[in-house]
Amino acid sequence: MADVLDTYRGILSHPGAKAFAFAGLLARLPISMFNISIILMVQLQYDSYAMAGRVAAIGTLMWAAQTVPTARLVDRIGQRAAMIPLTAIFVVGAVMAVVTAMSHGPEWLLWVSVAIASFQGPLGSLTRARWSHLLDSDRDIHTAFALEGALDEVLFITGPALATILATLVWPPLGVVVCLVALVIGMTILLAQTGTEPAPHAGTDADSLGFRLPPAVLAVSLVTLGIGAMFGAFDISVVAFADEAGHQTLSGVILAIVSGGSLLGGLLYGARHWTMPLWLRTVLGALAMTVGFGVLALSPNVIVLALLGFLAGLTIAPTMTNADTVVQRVVKRHQITEGMAWLRIGMGVGVAFGAWFAGGLVDASGARAGLGVSAAGAALALVFVLASAGILKRSTERGDEAGEDDAPPPSERDVPVEQPPTPPHL
Repeated sequence: MADVLDTYRGILSHPGAKAFAFAGLLARLPISMFNISIILMVQLQYDSYAMAGRVAAIGTLMWAAQTVPTARLVDRIGQRAAMIPLTAIFVVGAVMAVVTAMSHGPEWLLWVSVAIASFQGPLGSLTRARWSHLLDSDRDIHTAFALEGALDEVLFITGPALATILATLVWPPLGVVVCLVALVIGMTILLAQTGTEPAPHAGTDADSLGFRLPPAVLAVSLVTLGIGAMFGAFDISVVAFADEAGHQTLSGVILAIVSGGSLLGGLLYGARHWTMPLWLRTVLGALAMTVGFGVLALSPNVIVLALLGFLAGLTIAPTMTNADTVVQRVVKRHQITEGMAWLRIGMGVGVAFGAWFAGGLVDASGARAGLGVSAAGAALALVFVLASAGILKRSTERGDEAGEDDAPPPSERDVPVEQPPTPPHL
């Protein structure tokens, strides 16, 4: 244990490292809290899960649209020049959302507010880029990314629980306010550290993927759309399920437990070198996920929901790791980040669709109907996997024969990939 701590102390001893690591942690708080805080605030103020789902869906769609452009902007003009206006845009949107909700303003104004607030920039990439700039050896960079991954896990396990406690026990918009304050303070500290900021660099689009996606990448992007629909419906349905049971505060705890299951599943799956073909593992992973969330939809109470949520969570990270590995094997090395971005965009669109559809069903038929939408999202992912199994097999069998390793989870990857509001090992 002492050796492990010494390793982390070594990288944190570099000038400015502690400051930007702490600042980055604060600035990333909205990734784990903002979406669930918006859902809770809108539901509590308007007493409508349908409206909460629609508002959350608009925010997630806009997040998906801004991901690649803002990341390229940061690369092109630098973190400080890009993130100061992007942070200001987030503040304007978040304040508008709070004022509109607390004054029971029109729904279209909430749409505009969360759309503006979704232009947050590549929050998950900023500190990882600084580590890559500051450190010289691949081993130190790997250690730094592992530290960042561990901090992300802390955020995703504690963030939803904190958001629900603040919204249900203190003040409905307090979770949004905490996100706003944390981002402003964290970004102020981070951007003041000019000595560790990477220099801007102009990229080239000459050999980018663009819309010319290999069939296997398109296939797994559709798979992640189903996974996103599963998560978008699950978030709002868990809040409603706990509310119907008279324990709405526990909804954040349940979501944190699912995140814990995702973490453990990712660690166990990644610790083994698999000889089973990648396409077959992808099929079996999607099947296990569908079964897990199908059973989850039948939960009779919040305790069973939490237990089954942990077990279902175990299946998610392996399925997403398989999708990442497909991309890693079929695109050129310098196109991996762009290829994986398509997976995250697919997931973001799925989250939006799932939240929108489940919100309406929850109001009309109750939380269990929303959990059914979540299970349907998992089943949709399985349908896409089965339909594309032949493509996946042909595209990845060369990598299987060569014994290539699986892609690491996003929190441990050498190139940062922005994530929608889902656990980092997704």
